[in-house]
Amino acid sequence: MVDASDMGNEPVEIVAIGYMPSEYSDKGGSYHEFSMLLGHTDLSAPTKIFDDNWSGTPVEVFSDPEVELLGVVGGEWIIFELDQSFQYNGTSNLLYELSWDGPIDPLYERIYAMSWEDDISSSVVAVYPDSSSGYLSTVVPNLLFITTQDLETVTFGSIKTSF
Repeated sequence: MVDASDMGNEPVEIVAIGYMPSEYSDKGGSYHEFSMLLGHTDLSAPTKIFDDNWSGTPVEVFSDPEVELLGVVGGEWIIFELDQSFQYNGTSNLLYELSWDGPIDPLYERIYAMSWEDDISSSVVAVYPDSSSGYLSTVVPNLLFITTQDLETVTFGSIKTSF
């Protein structure tokens, strides 16, 4: 979950999302049935039940049967140009969901996002993409939201992320 204040409390159209891989990441891998959802929530903190967090219907902004990430360099953003832009309303908290149908090929190849630990649980993590619930976490990845307003909003919130 990304707090509205972290998004600048302004409506923006999000056209791309970036992850900052850690220096400890392996340098590639294939992620099957990769999907990203964005949506709004009126909650101030997420619950363990994924569907209970959304206010309205989430929008699938990116999907790909197989995302191949090769030659990843720690400290350089991995940018995903969205299939469909998302109009963030500027007042609600933003929910972000990332999922893929594992395992990653090959199993030992993983991309770990740079992350930080917050004082509050703003992330919900699950092992399987079809899980209806997960566990609350204070560890959240560094994210970059790229908008049509030529603003880059860097934030640390997420939901259902174990990237």
